[in-house]
Amino acid sequence: ASLRGVKNLALFEKALNAAAVSTGLELSAPGEIHIFFVTVPRMIALNALHLHHQGDTDVITYDLRDEEEFDWPEEAGERILAEIFVCPEVARRQAPQFSETPSRELFRYAAHGLLHLAGEDDLTPEALASMRKAEERVLNYAGKAGFSLEKFL
Repeated sequence: ASLRGVKNLALFEKALNAAAVSTGLELSAPGEIHIFFVTVPRMIALNALHLHHQGDTDVITYDLRDEEEFDWPEEAGERILAEIFVCPEVARRQAPQFSETPSRELFRYAAHGLLHLAGEDDLTPEALASMRKAEERVLNYAGKAGFSLEKFL
């Protein structure tokens, strides 16, 4: 199956699940993280509507844990609820700028979203440098776990 040109979705999910341990995200917490592959027009709309930025972007993460409509009882403990939107077309376009393959760039976007959920941010130059190191750690972890990141786009 292919979605927005993304091939082998099952392999993408397996690789990301295997590498998720390297993000620092509390993986034992119950909940759901949904990853959506979207078109450039959809990403432009999301970026404008929720972040008030113009143009497209590579990844947008919505951490829904603190949303009132999902307010779980305290005794339920920590839960994860999130949506990560990534744009394969942006990965194809931006990969050469970073001397990266489109497939690895797409995987980096999903890892970036998980890292945001784990508490990383990229709002200052120092935080961005930390985020880039963390992204590399996740990609390397997936590779060491035996996953080729070259088969998604």
